Amino acid sequence: MKWFSLLLGLALLPVCAGEEQFLKPENARVIGCAVRKGKEVLINVPPEKAAGLNGVIYKVDLTPCRNSVVTFSVDAQADHLTKPEQRHFGTKFMLLYTTPDGQKHYAESNGHYGTFSKKLTFSHTVSPDAAEAELRFVVQNVSGKLRYDLSTFRIVTSFQKCNIGYQCEYSDAVKARPVHRGVVSPTHDQANEENFRVLQQWNVNLLRLQLNVAADWARNKPELYNRAMDDKIENVIPKVLDLGQKYGIKVIIDLHMVPGGNDTQKNSPGIFGSDEAVTRFIALWERMATKFKDHPALYGYGLFNEPRQNYPTKYDYWEIQHKAAQAIRRIDPETPIYVASNLRSSQYTFDYLSPMKLKNIIYEVHCYDPFAYTHTPYSKRDREAGKPRPTYPGTFYGAPWNLEGVRNRLKAVKRFARDHQAKIYVGEFSTRACLDGADQFLRDYITVFEENQWDWTYHAFREAKIWSLEYAGPSDDELEPSQDNPRKRVLLEAFRKNRS
Repeated sequence: MKWFSLLLGLALLPVCAGEEQFLKPENARVIGCAVRKGKEVLINVPPEKAAGLNGVIYKVDLTPCRNSVVTFSVDAQADHLTKPEQRHFGTKFMLLYTTPDGQKHYAESNGHYGTFSKKLTFSHTVSPDAAEAELRFVVQNVSGKLRYDLSTFRIVTSFQKCNIGYQCEYSDAVKARPVHRGVVSPTHDQANEENFRVLQQWNVNLLRLQLNVAADWARNKPELYNRAMDDKIENVIPKVLDLGQKYGIKVIIDLHMVPGGNDTQKNSPGIFGSDEAVTRFIALWERMATKFKDHPALYGYGLFNEPRQNYPTKYDYWEIQHKAAQAIRRIDPETPIYVASNLRSSQYTFDYLSPMKLKNIIYEVHCYDPFAYTHTPYSKRDREAGKPRPTYPGTFYGAPWNLEGVRNRLKAVKRFARDHQAKIYVGEFSTRACLDGADQFLRDYITVFEENQWDWTYHAFREAKIWSLEYAGPSDDELEPSQDNPRKRVLLEAFRKNRS
């Protein structure tokens, strides 16, 4: 795991910064039924004063933390803290700030209640524009007692960027590739020839083949995971590549679920904490590179779908991919390798993404932003109750979202591409079929992809109704087959550019 020190003010601190360096008494504000006593925040809330916040709020400077993942932790002890009516109330160990574009950012450890003694922790990717913030040691809408032990407060930053001045190297053949536009594959019946006929009619020339295995198998049942991957490698991938060649569609092999699991969970670090899982991950890629490197329809190896590492572990998301890329390059020196950014391939993690000193590495981003628009469910019950659908363009997280907003929020990706002369691939982007303005959302993102000449694949073809271009309706529950709808027209118009 690569760690780096946190610079606060003018002092270079060790890996962990604590209460003395970060929490200045002069920057503390006491709210409600609380006191700051020495290195403690003591909260004692009677039932009649439970409403609202009680605790201490500090003003802090996040400037030194920009472009990094910061993990905050503190020990807390509770005595009969009442159960909150909503899960996000109760304890509120929380970071909150607003960037110059008006967008609100926050992360927290919340919802704890009862009598306990535990470490509260959360992680946050600090915006490149972050400055002044609030760090809250409070409770909300509950009564009882809580003690925050500030002597245990720690912040740890991770993911130091390396190879800062490196300029990416690409072969002439990869440099000469025209932009490819396509879709993410279904999860089942992936070698169905009828699908390829339809995609050819749509002028699609790129397919991201997702090798999707149950997350529980990946994390807890390696024998079932291995059996499923054997079937994918021996029976599915060869047929898909052959169909791709027949119908003029290039294929990116996407390891959609990695051994051990793609994300860090509260009590399980997934692949990031397992020697055995990392070894199996590398072996899978050695096997696939050996078997498929010479197939004419192969467009690239997608190493790791949406890594989500948000606390310190034995291995980090970049190191794991680097090991696999090195192994592939010993077998296949030419075929492009797709490296994913952290936190579900987020555009906001590109400021700390390191380029790899290997040839033909392409960097993958996924675009579901604003997430509150793309992923907020909207049911038939919501519609019948008169609840408005999320709408684009609109205001999300306190900031306007439109074409210019999309350009602005992809600036870290564009900066990475410029600084390292790197090629970018948009592996996924989408929004729910029923939402107002969904066609404009897709059009705006495609406009930015085309401005920057990035390959892209829409999520997803014949996978789930809510993402499908072949369904439409007024809610998630009421989607019906649709041969023509505004979302589909936007994509078909974009795919027509593949003819040239």
